[in-house]
Amino acid sequence: MNHLAASPRHPSASRRRITVGYVPLTDCAPLVMAQELGLFKRHGLDVRLSREVGWATVREKMLHGELDAAHAPASMVVEMTFGLGVVPVPSLTGLVMAHNGNAITLSNELHALGAYDPASLKRVVDSHRGTRRFTFAGVLKYSSQHYLMRRWLQSGGIDPDRDVDIAIVPPPLVSDCLEKGFIDGYCVAEPWSSFGLLRGIGHGVALSADLDPKHPEKIFMVRSEFERDRPDEHCRLLAALIEAGRWCDQPANRSGLATLLAAPHYLGVPVNALKNALVGPYHLSQDRSTPATEAILFHHHGLDRPGPEKAAWILREIYQHGLGQDLAQLSAADVASLFRADLYDQALLLTSLSDSPPRLLAATN
Repeated sequence: MNHLAASPRHPSASRRRITVGYVPLTDCAPLVMAQELGLFKRHGLDVRLSREVGWATVREKMLHGELDAAHAPASMVVEMTFGLGVVPVPSLTGLVMAHNGNAITLSNELHALGAYDPASLKRVVDSHRGTRRFTFAGVLKYSSQHYLMRRWLQSGGIDPDRDVDIAIVPPPLVSDCLEKGFIDGYCVAEPWSSFGLLRGIGHGVALSADLDPKHPEKIFMVRSEFERDRPDEHCRLLAALIEAGRWCDQPANRSGLATLLAAPHYLGVPVNALKNALVGPYHLSQDRSTPATEAILFHHHGLDRPGPEKAAWILREIYQHGLGQDLAQLSAADVASLFRADLYDQALLLTSLSDSPPRLLAATN
């Protein structure tokens, strides 16, 4: 049965406008496809997608109630709820929108100096001690990119707090900063990893799918009051996104997904930068590639279900990297209460239990 031809399951549902923020990254794909496939409408919802400049803007608009929901880094629900550098606003997630989707890139200069993994990078850093200090970048203090960059350095014996500098750079700027010599490497989400690599400004040395397979990347976040005041709409939002995530994970749909996301009103980047991770093979440099089978995942047979293990990953990373100084000692249960598997399970009942997702309109294939 073609989902697009089906009648709305909630013909009497409220049509209050719901504004959902997103940052132009590949992992906003379920939001885009829920809109493009008519899934929000099929679930009786009037959704407006609001493209935002960056995560700081998303966070501020969520804090002030200017957005009803948002595509957000998985740690942001902890950052907002417990007031890490912001006024505390209780928040939660009922869906993990994406897993994996990052890569670490080193500059051509470092590559020429013989750095191609953490151990060889340490030799370069040690040999330049006192004469040259190297700088690497993540995109947000509380983000998987920051955690993964630090962990990758540590795996080679490099202390990210003493031996090198770590900068925070917005995703669209990292490749320009690398090309101009302002930084020496970075970890960033797609499509910005591929955007730089396909321009030849650096060499990819690791995919997050290999560093930490299926790590939680982005979530669908709401303020707790949204779930309290509008639980039915929240449930239907989650249902539409679960169905969209299934569609995004189908190999036959990945090329069409890349074309849609590349449109100026969504991401506005070259389609080949999106296909690098979505379709593959993933080009780590101009002369090296690897399969992109799990470079980025969305639904993946229920992987998008939030739960205590996803919460535990985030809590561990925050404390492991010394980023929890402003955070009262939390238990795993404290953080797990923000990752609501019960809400996901309720939404799942509103979807087709089959993994046969809706078809994209022929005009966009």
